[in-house]
Amino acid sequence: MAKERIFNLPETKGAFQLKGIVTGTKKDGFSKSLKTKTNKDMNVVNFGVEYDEGKTLFVNLQGTETDNVYFSKKAEKKGDKPETVAVPWANRFTYNRDGFKLIGKNIGVTKKLDEKGNEVNDKKVLTDFDACKEVAEHLEDDKSVFIRGKIDYSSSTDDKGNTKHYTKLIPDQISLCSPVDFKDDKFETQNDFNQVIIYKGIEKEKVDDKETGRAIVSALIVTYKTIENVEFIMTDTKLMSLFRKNLKPYYALQVSGHIVSEISTEEVTNEDSWGEEDAMQKVKAPAKREFVITGAKPSTIEKELYTQAKVEEALEKIRKANKAEEDFNSSSDEDWGDVSDDDDEAWD
Repeated sequence: MAKERIFNLPETKGAFQLKGIVTGTKKDGFSKSLKTKTNKDMNVVNFGVEYDEGKTLFVNLQGTETDNVYFSKKAEKKGDKPETVAVPWANRFTYNRDGFKLIGKNIGVTKKLDEKGNEVNDKKVLTDFDACKEVAEHLEDDKSVFIRGKIDYSSSTDDKGNTKHYTKLIPDQISLCSPVDFKDDKFETQNDFNQVIIYKGIEKEKVDDKETGRAIVSALIVTYKTIENVEFIMTDTKLMSLFRKNLKPYYALQVSGHIVSEISTEEVTNEDSWGEEDAMQKVKAPAKREFVITGAKPSTIEKELYTQAKVEEALEKIRKANKAEEDFNSSSDEDWGDVSDDDDEAWD
């Protein structure tokens, strides 16, 4: 169960959609079955989707067995809340009540014949735990898929004060789709995202003190537990001007764009050669993933919801909570090992 929230700022949520060709299912890291610190079973899957020729984005899904799952029924009257019921974990496959559907992931990675004899996706709604198992057992390289989901932001700080930021693409839907052909004249990339951000500023991107022609948009993302610093890229000079002219720090708005994966390369020259040098491209791993803003909705601008005072108050609460946990861990008489924010974090 999630811990009680320590601040009241609304989450700034983001979503993505991705279409392409599956890769990485033959690697050892594709699927794992683990035990959590509370000795519960956990399933994990990680795989890539080549959304354009030579360009791949990776998605991550994990799920743990829980005490209950939840089924929901749509409200009969417009404006009313849907009815939700808790069902014991062991009954998740057998619970059958008219109008109620499991709250979970939409998975369609196998085929079946419909009433007319046509081959269609065998659509299933599964818990995160069972969705991982379904994907691990049936998804294969070179299959074409459409994926829709949410964007997860987090960070960690080491003993030296260095902070590392993480961004995960977490699927809510994984469906087989018609074959993706990058060479087809009608092919269009689908690597899109939208995200509510708290704007902090925009500045020209520089590499080795030289301007690249791009801009970096600094923003804050409010999650359930934290407030994360995130950077986005912008290439449209007109859009850059609109941001500078119309936005002030701590204004919130919804932006949209594309998630891109660029392989970093460096040119290597062979000095031990006669005549023309042998220039090679040496791939540097890992590939760089960027969120490129291509548009924004001015109608979504919120000027008062995330003021500097409100954000700083929330950050202070987060700092105090983290400090209290650190003090508790360091003052314990016994060595309990590492204490995680999430009791159901997987053991390594």
